[in-house]
Amino acid sequence: MKKTLTILSVALVAFMLSSCVEKSKKYQQLMAEKDAVVLENQNIEREYNAALGIISDVENNLSAIRDAEGLMLMKNENNTQRDQLNSELIQIKEKMANDRARLDSLSSVLEKSNKDRSYLRNTIKKLQAQLAEKEATIAQMQEQIAQKDQEIAGLNTKVENLNQDLNVANAKNDEQSRLIADQILEMNTVYYIGASKKQLKESGILTSKYILRSEVPAEAFTKVDKREVSEIAFDAKKVKVLSAHPLESYTIVKNDNQTVLQITNPELFWSVTKYLVAITK
Repeated sequence: MKKTLTILSVALVAFMLSSCVEKSKKYQQLMAEKDAVVLENQNIEREYNAALGIISDVENNLSAIRDAEGLMLMKNENNTQRDQLNSELIQIKEKMANDRARLDSLSSVLEKSNKDRSYLRNTIKKLQAQLAEKEATIAQMQEQIAQKDQEIAGLNTKVENLNQDLNVANAKNDEQSRLIADQILEMNTVYYIGASKKQLKESGILTSKYILRSEVPAEAFTKVDKREVSEIAFDAKKVKVLSAHPLESYTIVKNDNQTVLQITNPELFWSVTKYLVAITK
């Protein structure tokens, strides 16, 4: 019984001593310091993770910029590629501005911290320097795109002007070709008529004395191309040529109910006159 009382007394004293220790200022101060350390460690871990997240985003954006720079080196890029690249550069530029603000904010937080953050500070400074360099690169790339657009616009204007000049030249050439073709056709156009003396007189081709006029009405004649005519058939038994044509340049052949004038030498035949007048009987 005495032994049991003794054990209970010791336990009671220990409990009372423990309760006194927990209520002492020293103990409470130690616990407060411990909680502060734990909280600070948590803050440090959050800051570190946030810093790593920002650094990762910035590095990804820098990688995107390098890809865009690679696109600029492509040859013969078309308007669609250029417009797409310019749009991507604008988006990257906006992301970079956001990244710079986040890095500046993170740097300010680290500067105020009394903890050693040398690795993060150095990394942030390096990224800030890279951002500044890439911002200058983007500005240069955008300037190159704008300059290329101006050059293309200038070339397009030149092409349009050349096309207009070419159209004018083609129109002139067509007109010239038409005039030349008309002249050639006119040079090769000849006329013939075969009729009785009375009909020729009534047509104003012969005078009252049945002499061939120097000026004759062309509308009374049949018009042909001398390059396509090798013979002329008259519905008559006899044909007499009144107009001046070298005798050695043609022959007259009787053929059934027709008389055919065969032109054996066209150039010589039409060299004196391009009007053939024949009296038919």
